[in-house]
Amino acid sequence: TYSPHVPILLPRLDESRIFNLMDQEDILLHTPYHSYDTVLRFFNEAALDPAVTHIYTTVYRLAKDSKIGHALLNAARNGKKVFVLVELKARVDEDNNIQWAKRLAKEGVQISYGIPKIKVHAKIALVIRDSRYYGLLSTGNLNENTAKQYTDHSLLTAEQRILQELHLLFSFLSQNRRKNADEQIDFQQLLVAHFNLYDDFLDLIDFEINEAKQGRKGRIRIKLNNLEEETLISKLYEASQSGVKVELIVRGICRLVAGREGLSENITVKRIVGRYLEHSRMFNFHHAGEELLFLGSSDWMHRNIFHRVEVCFPIYHIDHKEELLRYLELQNQDDVSGT
Repeated sequence: TYSPHVPILLPRLDESRIFNLMDQEDILLHTPYHSYDTVLRFFNEAALDPAVTHIYTTVYRLAKDSKIGHALLNAARNGKKVFVLVELKARVDEDNNIQWAKRLAKEGVQISYGIPKIKVHAKIALVIRDSRYYGLLSTGNLNENTAKQYTDHSLLTAEQRILQELHLLFSFLSQNRRKNADEQIDFQQLLVAHFNLYDDFLDLIDFEINEAKQGRKGRIRIKLNNLEEETLISKLYEASQSGVKVELIVRGICRLVAGREGLSENITVKRIVGRYLEHSRMFNFHHAGEELLFLGSSDWMHRNIFHRVEVCFPIYHIDHKEELLRYLELQNQDDVSGT
């Protein structure tokens, strides 16, 4: 049995309004170690703030009596323009999502029921306040109940480069249609499945391969729920054979074989089983010392990459990047919960 855990509330959130804090710096949360109240405040303050005109969010698994859902209802009652994409194909939660969609629609919320034959699995929200963007991007569902049991990371940011692209994505999602074969959105900051995520991940691995072939350091560290997509696995094998060090943490399905001579001797795979369900997705590429780091919703599975809309997002703040890299390092060194 475990002793009771009391989540940490970030001290600077005690009195300040969340959007004022986001103007000063990004906020990075590690739930359940950090309190989920910060995410709830993001939605509640957006619902009440007279300067907020628009709220956009995706819903994959809302809690039954969701505080986020109630905040969205209040926002609509307060005259905000609210757009919610409710994913009806979220296994087990279909009925709950339908009931929330009906409640929200009754209050004038613009509801989208997703894209035909494509799941929207991204965990994202966007607020427009005084013509400025404020965003929430997460590895976890916007669900205060699962946030007590799953390890996830959430970024609250006013980085306009990222959020302008998030607004473009929401504009696409509001059209309730599949992407045309020749249609493209020029995502430079975000990695979005159904658009650029697959090709960009392949390019990032190729960069590490080229570095190793030139006698320079190549390293890839990835944490996933599942690893199954054949081309990405083949590319990781190629990286290993080129001398790139590949460290993987995979909670569930892993079709890659690590440590095989001539194939994957430079690859290690670890699974962590502990108090909480390891749910976050993290992607770190050495990239000639730049240490590119992305968080997001996407596993490396055929379904996630080709049949879902997923969002992975960059971490730019140097302190947050170092914090997350230490987190990855500690998990790779774990010899108690890690196997």
